[in-house]
Amino acid sequence: MSNMNPHVLETFRFQAEACRSLGSPFTARLCELLAERLTDSSRFGARIISWPESARADALALRATGALHSLVRSGRARELATLYPPLEAKPDQLWSAIEAAIAKHDDYLHDFLDSPPQTNEVMRSSALLGMSLRLTERLKMPLALYEIGASAGLNLAFDRYHYILGEDREWGDPDALVHLESEWRGNLPPLETELEIASRSGCDRNPLDPHNPEAVERQLSYIWADQHQRIGRVSAALSAAASMPYAVEKADAADWVESKLAETPEPGVARVFFYTIVWQYLPRATKDRIDAAFALAGANATADTPLVRMYMEAEDHPAGAVLKQTLWPGGEKETAGLTDYHGRWVDWA
Repeated sequence: MSNMNPHVLETFRFQAEACRSLGSPFTARLCELLAERLTDSSRFGARIISWPESARADALALRATGALHSLVRSGRARELATLYPPLEAKPDQLWSAIEAAIAKHDDYLHDFLDSPPQTNEVMRSSALLGMSLRLTERLKMPLALYEIGASAGLNLAFDRYHYILGEDREWGDPDALVHLESEWRGNLPPLETELEIASRSGCDRNPLDPHNPEAVERQLSYIWADQHQRIGRVSAALSAAASMPYAVEKADAADWVESKLAETPEPGVARVFFYTIVWQYLPRATKDRIDAAFALAGANATADTPLVRMYMEAEDHPAGAVLKQTLWPGGEKETAGLTDYHGRWVDWA
């Protein structure tokens, strides 16, 4: 019987529900098993059970399931691997294999919990494409892209992918390495608008190098084991990223945003800073510095040097992540729509 702190128990139960609603019954079952049966008899278990109040914001349940998936993918826990998808395992059988794997690989699993998940979900590019098309139609100038918390930088290349947007709409090169299917509903963005990207750069506290097999493997381990299409899609995007002419900088988000906003803007180019499911992981002091940097730079933006802050974040909305942007000069805030966390659909406002 688990002796988890109540807030940790709630985190695992919440995540189980979220996984089930996002089409991963296997990861939901893993979260439930860990919640019900994990004990402090291992370093891995003890660390999870006594995690501080920030467990939910830290995505603790996904750190734990990512650790187990990483072990399975590495080939070092063969008995557990035989019970992972596509095979169906009974809960007792699965838990016995998890217990054995924890006992044998305790230090590895314990240390894997150090970092927050970095799925770099490439399907979120669909929402970024739509918002950028609307911006381009409105501003009629090229976009300079800056991504906060970019991980491997997969979403920085959103304009290089091929999209199927419902039954009869497409965008991008059909021969692209990455194909994304997303349903767009509501007031659709202008697909015919010519999108020009002037430059792209990104930062992350722990950037994942698409050229590094270890980093690639870590990223894939965070993707839920029964979602083979997602694993294939991100694998393709990582292959594409390895040939891109940019790299994600290792930097603190506030330091990076302040330094980039301090640079003299190029006339006739819109600076677009964006992030997707990143804000919840940032410390309060970092958020405050970023807000202050935007307020300062926004006050100096002109019609010829516009500044945009664009994001996809949970904001406690029950149905999905909200798409919002602020545009300077003026500081006008807008809601662009609502999207599934994995980008499977977008409801445009």
